[in-house]
Amino acid sequence: MKILRVVTTLIITLNIYNTTAQNKTDKEFGFISDNDLYVSFFLDEYYTNGLELFYKQAVSTKYGNFYKKIKHLQLGQKMYNPYESDVPNVYNQDRPYAGYVYARYAEQFINNKNLLTIGINVGYTGKKTGAKEAQTFIHQFYNIEESEGWKTQVKQILSLGIHANYVYSLFYKPESKAQVSFINKTTLNTIFANVSSGIAFKYNTTDSKTTAIANTSFFETALQNANEEWIKEGYWGLKSYVTYQISDKTITGELWNNPSQKEFTIEPWVWYTDIGYYWNLKKWNISYHQVFHTKKTVQIATQWIRYGSIQISYKF
Repeated sequence: MKILRVVTTLIITLNIYNTTAQNKTDKEFGFISDNDLYVSFFLDEYYTNGLELFYKQAVSTKYGNFYKKIKHLQLGQKMYNPYESDVPNVYNQDRPYAGYVYARYAEQFINNKNLLTIGINVGYTGKKTGAKEAQTFIHQFYNIEESEGWKTQVKQILSLGIHANYVYSLFYKPESKAQVSFINKTTLNTIFANVSSGIAFKYNTTDSKTTAIANTSFFETALQNANEEWIKEGYWGLKSYVTYQISDKTITGELWNNPSQKEFTIEPWVWYTDIGYYWNLKKWNISYHQVFHTKKTVQIATQWIRYGSIQISYKF
C-alpha cells in the first residue's frame, strides 16, 4: 500500500508538472533568414544574405520597475556585395564584398511601458567568415554562376563591443487594434558604430486583445514568466527609423587586391522601413517582412535598397 501511495503521488505530481509546462512557454529557439531573393528573384545586391540562430529564456526579475527579463543569445553570418554578385574589379564596385560573423548576448528588462535591452557582441570580417563559400552554395542551388569578386573582400577585422535598445510605449490599450511605440537602438564596436531612433506601429488583425510591448513577438518578448499568459497574435507591423552611421568597416575596411587604391565612403544618414506580418501561435512565432533602406555608401547610385526577412521559432 505504501508503494501504491508513492506511485500515485508521483503520477499526480508529473501530471501537474506536464500541465504547467504545456501552459508556460518561457524558452524559444529559432532562426532569422534575410535575403533579397525573398523580395525578387532578380535581386542579388548589397546586403544579399544573412542567417541568424537564436535562443531565448524568460525569467522573473525585480530590477527597478521591470518584472520580466529575457536572456538572449544570437549567432549569425551576414554577407555583402556590390550592385551585382559578380563584380571582380574594385574600380567598378559601389560597395566592397564583405562577410561578417558574430555572436551576441543580451538581457531584456521588461514591463508594460518600457523595454530596455543591454548586450555585448563579438565578431570578425574577412575570409574566415565563410561568406564566399555560403554565397557559392546558394548560387549553386539556384544555378547562378560563382562570383569572382570575393577575391577583393574586406580583410579580417576583429570586433568587440556593446549594443543597447530602448522601447517606450506611446499608445496602448488592450481593446484597441493599434499600438504605437518609440524605438531606439545603439551599436558600438570596432566594426559597426551607429545610433537609430524612430517609430513602431502595430495593427492587430485578430479578435483577441492587443498585447503590450512586454509580451509580443513584435519586440521579441513573446515568452511568459510565471505570472503571464500566452495571447494569440496576428498583426501587421511597421518599424520606421533613421540611423546615423558613425562607422561601418564592412564598407571602409582595407581590401584584398585593390590596385587602384579605391576608397569607399559611408553615407552618414540611412532611413529604414520594415513592414511585415507576424503570427504568435502557442508554440511557434512566424513572420515575413520586407526591409527598405536608403543607400549606405556615397558611391551607390540607387536611392532605395530592399530585402526580405523570414523568422521561425519554436517555444517550449
